[in-house]
Amino acid sequence: MISKRRPGSQFHPPFTAETGYEPDFAFPIPFTLCYHSSMKFEARGLVKVFPAPVFSGGSPLRALGGLDIEAGPGVLGVEGPNGSGKTTLFKTLAGIIEPDGGTILAGGVASGAERLRELAAYCPSNPRAFYFRLSAAENLRFFGALAGLSAVQALERARQLADKLELSAADLERRFDRLSEGNMQKVSLIRSFSRRPPLLLLDEPFRGLDADSQQGLMELIKEAGRDSAVIISSHSPELLREAAGRIITMEGGKIKNGE
Repeated sequence: MISKRRPGSQFHPPFTAETGYEPDFAFPIPFTLCYHSSMKFEARGLVKVFPAPVFSGGSPLRALGGLDIEAGPGVLGVEGPNGSGKTTLFKTLAGIIEPDGGTILAGGVASGAERLRELAAYCPSNPRAFYFRLSAAENLRFFGALAGLSAVQALERARQLADKLELSAADLERRFDRLSEGNMQKVSLIRSFSRRPPLLLLDEPFRGLDADSQQGLMELIKEAGRDSAVIISSHSPELLREAAGRIITMEGGKIKNGE
């Protein structure tokens, strides 16, 4: 399992109510950024079982039941009802949680959680893993440093992406906890796109965005998909079909028959 914090490490901030850090975000291991990877990712027989809460009397939850998936380069859309296993799949591919069975291949090589955290950027559906008392720009500079970006590079990319997503300069300088829900989502998207990773995982990325911001995000997704593997989920069939060249449907922790 991923440690939330290593004492004395500059790469793992403390977990407090003020920072808002939660394990939805996997801190990237510093590495040389890949700008054009064209890497293929595969999951074979992926299994994840969550044990029942202690003393609950319930049964374990089989979130992934032997799932097979291939992605990249290009944009893959994942649809399915709540509880079908989409978020568990994203977190497993991002190296945030480890599978209980199966194999994940990156460029044909079996890869564990540590390697996946080097290669993947994950944008969760609910952007909470930020320092609430820092500004959006300060957060992005910090997380950019974890991914190997200089302060200048991080802010330059943040401004370019903010312009695409209709996030104003004033909002970039605003404290994170004073941003609207939609603008928090934009900051979370900027953090993920800034890394330019070989694998980009976007869980409900259109959530909370207005029409202009959705269009800007659509352009960013298509641009990223030229060289990287991009996997997105959405409960909007229209947006998913516009963004993705291929769509699969999850049901009960598996890919629906025939896809």
